[in-house]
Amino acid sequence: MRSTYSRFYPEFRFHEFLQKLDPIPRVYLVVTSFFLLISCTPEIRQSPRFGIFADEDFSPEKAWEISDTLTYEKTRFNSGITRNKWWLGFSVTNTTDSILPLLLIPNNPHINRILVYKNKSSEVFQKAGDLFPFHQRPFSDRDLVIPLNVPARSTEEYLFLLDKVGETFHIEPELLDFQAFYHRKSIDTLVMGLFLGWMSIVFIFALFFAKELKSWSGAVYAAYVLSISFWLATHWGLTFQYLWPEGVVWVGKARPFFNLLTNVLILLLVVIFFPPKKAGKITAKLIWITMLVQILMIFSILLFPDVLDDTELKIQLLNITLVVSLFSSIWVLYYPFQQWKAKVPLAGYYFVGIAFLVLFGIILQLNQKILPLGLSHYLVDFGSAFGLMIETGIITAAFARRASLFKKEKEELTIEILEKEKKMADRLIQVQEDERKRLGRDLHDSIGGMLASLYIKTESLSDQYSSDVMEEFKQLIRQSIQEARSLSHNLTPHHLEENGLENVLKMQLALLNQKFGIDFNFYFQVNSPLPKSLQLILYRISNELLQNIVKHAQASEVLLSIAEQDGIIELIAEDNGKGMDQLSSSNGIGLKNIQERVKYLKGTFEMETNSSGTTLTIIIPLNA
Repeated sequence: MRSTYSRFYPEFRFHEFLQKLDPIPRVYLVVTSFFLLISCTPEIRQSPRFGIFADEDFSPEKAWEISDTLTYEKTRFNSGITRNKWWLGFSVTNTTDSILPLLLIPNNPHINRILVYKNKSSEVFQKAGDLFPFHQRPFSDRDLVIPLNVPARSTEEYLFLLDKVGETFHIEPELLDFQAFYHRKSIDTLVMGLFLGWMSIVFIFALFFAKELKSWSGAVYAAYVLSISFWLATHWGLTFQYLWPEGVVWVGKARPFFNLLTNVLILLLVVIFFPPKKAGKITAKLIWITMLVQILMIFSILLFPDVLDDTELKIQLLNITLVVSLFSSIWVLYYPFQQWKAKVPLAGYYFVGIAFLVLFGIILQLNQKILPLGLSHYLVDFGSAFGLMIETGIITAAFARRASLFKKEKEELTIEILEKEKKMADRLIQVQEDERKRLGRDLHDSIGGMLASLYIKTESLSDQYSSDVMEEFKQLIRQSIQEARSLSHNLTPHHLEENGLENVLKMQLALLNQKFGIDFNFYFQVNSPLPKSLQLILYRISNELLQNIVKHAQASEVLLSIAEQDGIIELIAEDNGKGMDQLSSSNGIGLKNIQERVKYLKGTFEMETNSSGTTLTIIIPLNA
């Protein structure tokens, strides 16, 4: 056939011609050629009139005899589910003086076997069908194209034996010359490419939604998009051509398998996306039952290979598939409608989207099986694809809307959690401060007062003991009073609100210098007004750091710096002591308290230590 085609349409290396052009003329030529290809009128495009009759194990000779008695008046035929093979006869007349190459397109890429006889012959002229590997087709195309060469000034008679036993059988053959065929094929390829490209984009978005929403609904939607894309690609014959060209057993199972799987996934999707909380509990149970029936049918197709080999079992399976598909369409339309009536968010998207798909399906079923509507070739072949593009577009919009709402709810929930955490932390801090104040008052009023009274009482004992003993006794009491005063000031910073953080820390450093003889350097540079709670926490952190230094560092010089820069507070405590063991110090209560306070303020804590000293740096954002 390739040689015949090249005789009438010699090879033209279009890509080499394009490469010689400049970029702008090249683009212009490609675009112009594309529109000319679509708009040009084919030389030959006709629907041959044919006669058709059921096969009763007729021999080719007997079939030719019956064919001669028929009136060739049909242009389309639809038997529904058939138990018979069918004989189809027609003739083609060539009135020209040259061979007329034509292509017969049955517009049904899923006929099991086609045997072609010519001019009363009982010998098979050509054969094609799904029961043969793809490479054995007489013409490489997704449809079952039969090439015919009609001699000059002659009439050729053809008789086709069509085997589609146990399945729905409809045929609307067309006779095209090569120009008309490739014109139509270019448009078909464009439409199929547009659909598969769209479904690929939707599939990627579905995976994104699955990750973004962290729910099974996005994953089920992605599986649904993938399954229904495979179903349509199988319906168009693309999968047999490109994915399993040798799978003659699987090609007959692929369509019912993907049909049932798609039904299960769309039913599962609506139930997961809209759990029956407000309405539709009974419908949801019916949906689960319908899904279970279809899952069992899927397993029967996969686990029992002989199911589709037996005609009666195959017809029963097909009838059941049609019934459950009908119920699936009802549930998948009615359930979102119930949710929409119950004012469930986003249910309207699903109802409108699925309604489009169901509407296209009903129209196509009416045209094929009940009431021929004279629909064009593209609506018959690609009507489901158009409906699916609308449906997936609307459902994808629902997922996008849900992702937006999910993000907003997540943000609101995060803010609510943070506010609750802040209130709990503030309450805990307030409880701690109240307890510190109580302890400070007790130390100052009771213990401090008792020690002061004890100091006064020592005056009355001076005559009974030596002066050295009494002076030592008085010194111990004075130290106890000083310690009690120091502890009281640490527990309740003296007049923090009135004096401010800088002055209170200066007083604290003066007390520590007086008590321990350490040289303290203090730097404070904060221009923004600090809330009372932040001042209190900075005081507690600073005091905890200073207490650790004077108790453990054995330092002679200490730097405490608190500075504001670019919306952050930087607190640095540095000493020239002996250093710290980071492993043991990280387990200390003092540093743990500091780290918890810094964490509460959404800050960072760093420590550098060696034998020459220790530097602790704390960064706290002012907007924490």
